[in-house]
Amino acid sequence: MKFGIPEYIRSLKPYTPGKPIEEVKREYGISEVIKLASNENAIGPSPKAIEAIKEALPYLHRYPSGSGWRLRKKLAQRLNVRQEQIVLGNGSDEIMGLVGRVFLLSNDEVIIPSSSFSIYEKIAHLHHTNIVRVPLSAFKIDLNGILKKVTKRTKLIFINNPHNPTGTVFSVSEWESFLEKTPSSTIIVLDEAYVDFIEDSKRINSLDYLKDFKNLIILRTFSKSYGLAGLRIGYGILDASLAYYLQLVRDPFSVNSLAQIGALAALDDEEFLEKTKKMVWEGRAYLISEFKKLGIMTVPSEANFLLVYLSNKAGFICKELLSRGIIVRSMEGYGMKEYLRITIGRPEENKKLILNFKEIWEKV
Repeated sequence: MKFGIPEYIRSLKPYTPGKPIEEVKREYGISEVIKLASNENAIGPSPKAIEAIKEALPYLHRYPSGSGWRLRKKLAQRLNVRQEQIVLGNGSDEIMGLVGRVFLLSNDEVIIPSSSFSIYEKIAHLHHTNIVRVPLSAFKIDLNGILKKVTKRTKLIFINNPHNPTGTVFSVSEWESFLEKTPSSTIIVLDEAYVDFIEDSKRINSLDYLKDFKNLIILRTFSKSYGLAGLRIGYGILDASLAYYLQLVRDPFSVNSLAQIGALAALDDEEFLEKTKKMVWEGRAYLISEFKKLGIMTVPSEANFLLVYLSNKAGFICKELLSRGIIVRSMEGYGMKEYLRITIGRPEENKKLILNFKEIWEKV
């Protein structure tokens, strides 16, 4: 029965997350599982965040800070922006949803790289907008291609840097040209979920552009670098005049108290952050090298994952690895069925992946 559910809701495609570890254990009857599918931090959460959360457990009967004042203040100091420019969210996904609530009307246009993070399209779809998809160019977001699609109706552009699922980045010159040529009436949402994993020489300091480009909204998260994916906490950095309206439509208490406390402590855990980046950079180089030895192409990545080309063998290899307790991400849902996306794991996990991959590769 449809119960009067609108067509635009019934036509939505559900988000497909990486397969949970417990489900794989149960399904295949195995005790040891390595999850390299969801771009999580393989080290775990920040130890300082864990300790702070333990201390806060006796106070769970209290509502969290509605505004997240302490965390917003600390972030503002760290990022050298005004506190009024920070908006907290239940993951950066919530900030994307707030942007949709504030800015989008039916028949507006939203430009999205194709393929990319599926939530961008979902937000546009829910607001009855015209979705304009711009194909990638050599696995990179085609900023010039996006500019060619901008019209008077273009309200919003979603881009991510590094791009998910390819891990590619654009240059400073490409970025500056894009900002200059985008109409000031069009909101640019720059999703930087993986920004901490970019090599310094390739990194754009996006915060430097906020002053001159009031239409820029930057999104970041504590899920990847700080290992707090389970707490769901992210934030947006934008002009204070726009942040006011995002706060206006934001649900009260959407960011729970443990998430706020964990994030506050994690910001002081510089040792953990450096350890995470080192693990990713070294693991990324190792996997690229090992796949190269097998004659397998990987897309140049600045994120904590690799996109690996396996032609028509991708689906089979994904299932074989799963049966051995190694979860990687099929890209079929992204329209890239010849590829697998593999999260960078701990050294021992990366080695086990390669060992099993070689055994499977020899048989296909």
